[in-house]
Amino acid sequence: MFRILSILFTLLVAGPAFGQAVVTTDNVRAELISEAATVKPGEPFWVALRQTMKPHWHTYWKNPGDAGQATDIKWTLPAGATAEAIVWPVPAVIDVGGVINYGFSDEAMLLDVCIPEEGKFALDLPVGPAAKPATAATLALFDKARRQVPTDSPWPARFGVAKAAGDKTGDPTLIVEAKGLKPETVRDVYFFPAEWGFVAHSPKHAAVVTAEGIRVPLKKGDAKAAVPQTLAGVLVLTEKTADGNQRQAFNVSAKFDPAFVPAPMPLAALATDEQLTLFEALLFALVGGLILNLMPCVFPVLAMKAAAFARLAGTAPGEIRRDGLAYTAGVLASFGAMAAIVLAIRASVGEVSWGFQFQSPVFSLLVAYLFFTVGLNLSGLFEISGRFTGMGQGLVGRGGTTGAFFTGVLAVIVATPCTAPFMAAALGFALSQPGAKTVAVLLAMGLGLALPYLVLSLTPALQRRLPRPGPWMDRLRQLLAFPMYASAIWMVWVLVQQTGADGVLYALGGMVLIGFAIWLLRFGPAETLAGWLRRGTAIASIALALAAVVKIEEGSATAAASPSGGATTGVSFEGWERFSRARMTEAAAAGKPVFVDFTAAWCITCLVNERVALETPATRRAFEQTGTVKLKGDWTNRDPEISA
Repeated sequence: MFRILSILFTLLVAGPAFGQAVVTTDNVRAELISEAATVKPGEPFWVALRQTMKPHWHTYWKNPGDAGQATDIKWTLPAGATAEAIVWPVPAVIDVGGVINYGFSDEAMLLDVCIPEEGKFALDLPVGPAAKPATAATLALFDKARRQVPTDSPWPARFGVAKAAGDKTGDPTLIVEAKGLKPETVRDVYFFPAEWGFVAHSPKHAAVVTAEGIRVPLKKGDAKAAVPQTLAGVLVLTEKTADGNQRQAFNVSAKFDPAFVPAPMPLAALATDEQLTLFEALLFALVGGLILNLMPCVFPVLAMKAAAFARLAGTAPGEIRRDGLAYTAGVLASFGAMAAIVLAIRASVGEVSWGFQFQSPVFSLLVAYLFFTVGLNLSGLFEISGRFTGMGQGLVGRGGTTGAFFTGVLAVIVATPCTAPFMAAALGFALSQPGAKTVAVLLAMGLGLALPYLVLSLTPALQRRLPRPGPWMDRLRQLLAFPMYASAIWMVWVLVQQTGADGVLYALGGMVLIGFAIWLLRFGPAETLAGWLRRGTAIASIALALAAVVKIEEGSATAAASPSGGATTGVSFEGWERFSRARMTEAAAAGKPVFVDFTAAWCITCLVNERVALETPATRRAFEQTGTVKLKGDWTNRDPEISA
């Protein structure tokens, strides 16, 4: 009996001699080799068709993917000899302009021209009373080939199919019950379906690894046949071990489980085509944080920081350096705190996203108060004296490392409603990864936000270009108060979308009380009885302003329960339908293109994009011409369906 092995190539055995042992075409050199130099009758042995491709060319696996044809073998064997099926090694994903192939090549595929080629091979092997091995070099090739053949999976597997509209078949999900895996040690999970048709071929799979096993969301293929009872294929993953990263491959045979109906995956996990490596995510986060400096919500704070730097012009380089480092520390500490909050919420509640805190009307109210108070400080209505240093010495303080630190904190607070280019991909990666990667990406974003001022504080040549201090500094400081007042107005508007018209009363009333408290604290010594009365009245005023939080929560609950839902959130729905997963699935099942816009009243970037990109005459005309179903998801308030 003859046995066959496929070595990144294709394996064969031959009987009577015809052709030659080596066939060379324009693109491939193929050589038929045997592991045995002499064969013994009745004893199996291995032969291989070794293929050496030209650069930028490839051959195909047993399931070639979206295009191509697997190597096919036709046998002419002597009497009594039989050949088993090809034993295929683990393939690679070859992406040719979005056409996903499975095959073998030593280099990236650059061409998409397919050239059928064939050859006839002969292998003369003497027969003797005992088998003799081939040369050491040939044996090494076979050993290498065997290491590239997947092993049988030690874990049970099953798959289910999601529900779809009508009688349509939904997307399948593969479950490999590999209990005990450490999620942080496993990456690059990919499932190669053994047969074409039921599963679509994707460049990457957004697999989720937990201590309970591996979940691989797949996409439905083009085949119109019924759901198969068994889904076979090869599961490939990379595991970090004490000996380094080990790539492993397992033959998987998953049984169809009709009771398992996959729940929808988080949107971040479904974006398989956009999956980043950790290095790419860190780079995108750094660049996104850098660009965040130009966003409208961040600019007022950064302008204040630039003015503070200008005030330091001509001072000792060490003081400027300390100021820049303190500002950077404030930014990084805030991003670190944000990462900790994200991890805590994710552990207790589930998915979380960038800007999630602005869905809380309480947070919106407190930020409105903060912007208003900073505006009063910039207008010169009050200064925070030394005894209040522990409270921050002014978020826009006139100097000092503490003031610089809290200016960095304020920059992060006002940055969260904005999204800059490169940020979306980095955030999508960060918010779906284990804790350490989430923290790393968010800190990289913080470093990008702080980078211009950090570089300025560490570069004397740039410091010499700063304008000299003068009366213009006070005028600039007062001018910068108005963007802060505008930001406070914006936050009040967001609050109204979340709680209704009563939100204006609570927010503006609270601001009046804060202003009154600050006015009281400006007059007379605090050690007198009148001073203590003023201080007590001021504290009571601030407490009353903060008491609005209770009413704000009640208003938020009432708005959420109202039949109009998000109809009053300030998000325009003209020409758009409200998003629902059912409507999206229904339209897609009917063959209609679907465009979903997720937006929120507190997301400046979202609102700007709608006006400059989605609501232009050209875009509206394109939607009409293509019959696109336009869905808008308003996430101003929490919405479990959008979160999912």
